[in-house]
Amino acid sequence: MQCIIKCRATTPEQKALRLTQIMDVTAARFSTLSYEEVNLKHIAADVGMTKAALYRYFRNKETLFLAVYIQEFERLAQTAKTEMGQVQLTDSICNTLIKHPLFCKLSAIMHTALQCNLTLDEAREFKTTLLHFIEQYAVMLNEHYALSIEQTTELLLQVQQVIIGCWHMSHSVGAVAEVIREGPLQLFEVNFADILHSHVARLVGSYQ
Repeated sequence: MQCIIKCRATTPEQKALRLTQIMDVTAARFSTLSYEEVNLKHIAADVGMTKAALYRYFRNKETLFLAVYIQEFERLAQTAKTEMGQVQLTDSICNTLIKHPLFCKLSAIMHTALQCNLTLDEAREFKTTLLHFIEQYAVMLNEHYALSIEQTTELLLQVQQVIIGCWHMSHSVGAVAEVIREGPLQLFEVNFADILHSHVARLVGSYQ
C-alpha cells in the first residue's frame, strides 16, 4: 500500500486504487469547501502524488468534478431503490436526496462550475450519462407510483431545479450567514430538508 501511494501507479490494479483515492479525497474536499476553494494541488498532495501526475487521470478540475458528481449520482440511485414503494412519492424523493448531501451540493453548483473548460465531447458525454441516470430513476418511479414515464422524467428535472434553489437558500456563507442568525433576520435562515420537502410536495401534488 505504501508503495502504491508514494510511487507511480503502473499496474491496472494500482491505477484503479489511485483513481479511487483521488475520487475519495476530492469528494471529501467538496463536502466542506466551496468549488473555488478546491485545489488540484492540494488533492494531489493528499493522495501522495504530484499535480502533474494527477493530470494523467483528470485534465482539469472540471472533469474531476464531473467524475465525482457521477459517482454520487450512482450512490444516490442505489439509495433510491430502497426508498421506492416504502413511502409516498414526496418522501421517497426527499429521503433519498437528504441522505446524499454531497450530491445536492454538487447539483447546486454544477451549472455555474461547468460553464467553461469542457470540450464538446466531455460535455456531451456527461450530459448523456446524466440523461441515462434520470431515465433510469424515472422508470423506477413509474414502476412504484401512478405516474407515466414522461411525468416522472419531467418531475425529476424540476426536482433538480428545486435542489439548486433550496441548497443556495439554506447554505449562506460569510457575513450573510452571521447576520441572519440575529433577531428578525432569522426569517432568512432556513433548513434545507424542510424547504426541499415543501417544494417537492408541491411539485408532486401538481401531478396527482
